[in-house]
Amino acid sequence: MDLEDLATDVLQRCNDNDVRAIACVDVDYPSDLRKLASQPPVIYIRGTLPRQPSIAVVGTRAHTMQYGKPVTEYLVAEWTRAGCAIVSGLAQGIDTIAHDTCVRHAGVTVAVIASGIDRITPRTAQDLAARILDAGGCIISEHPCGVKAYAPAFPARNRIIAALSNAVVVTESKAQGGALITANMARDIGVPVYAVPGPITSTRSSGCNALIRDGHARMLMHPSDVAHYMQLTDHQHAQLRGGVDSIDTTSAAAIDDIAHAWSCSIAEARTRLALMELDGSVTVLPGGLYVIPP
Repeated sequence: MDLEDLATDVLQRCNDNDVRAIACVDVDYPSDLRKLASQPPVIYIRGTLPRQPSIAVVGTRAHTMQYGKPVTEYLVAEWTRAGCAIVSGLAQGIDTIAHDTCVRHAGVTVAVIASGIDRITPRTAQDLAARILDAGGCIISEHPCGVKAYAPAFPARNRIIAALSNAVVVTESKAQGGALITANMARDIGVPVYAVPGPITSTRSSGCNALIRDGHARMLMHPSDVAHYMQLTDHQHAQLRGGVDSIDTTSAAAIDDIAHAWSCSIAEARTRLALMELDGSVTVLPGGLYVIPP
């Protein structure tokens, strides 16, 4: 097949799948990708790239249910309520949790994938991709329709995740993994990186803790920690500053009462309180009671 036939085939596949092919010389090419030393010559998009500030949320595929999942859900929910878009890689684990939480809170999310947009796998990812599009988000790839995902494409796509974001947040990561690649790529292009600290006994948080220890990421313990580097309105800043501290619990309260006041699950409330305990904004009393200053 010569180049002309190949181009015709690619464009036909794009038309069949409602995908736009945008070359780097086009005015519609995402300007954020131009800061990459290896910007994709062509980008393929289904849906609409958001215009609002974007936060990349990445982490391990093998997340913990008792920490990584509720932490990610809590942070993404708060950022979504504040009007931020969420960027991630549609992989199992933290990526999926981030996309799903954003959609469930009526937010806009961007999934950057390592295959053609018509070759998303597994089926659960296809279903989530459809929900992302229905919610007004988009799927983006540097690979034309028809291309299956292959191993080197996954770390390569992480540079696109970093470039499309105003900040990169690693919520849970092992000592090695794709999330750390995204963090390093973000640092290379000047995008601020944050990591959520975790238990020193947990291998699933060892990557986050190392990023903080080595000065490669700022410690994130509250949704508002990213606000300094985001172009947010005064209203959005106020929403993020509210977050978990917006509940005035000056007397001791049990975890189920706090969860009810915050309109969240007990697991999410426990995670929020653990993060607040780290920065000293909650007092833990015997018997599993908490005091949150006004």
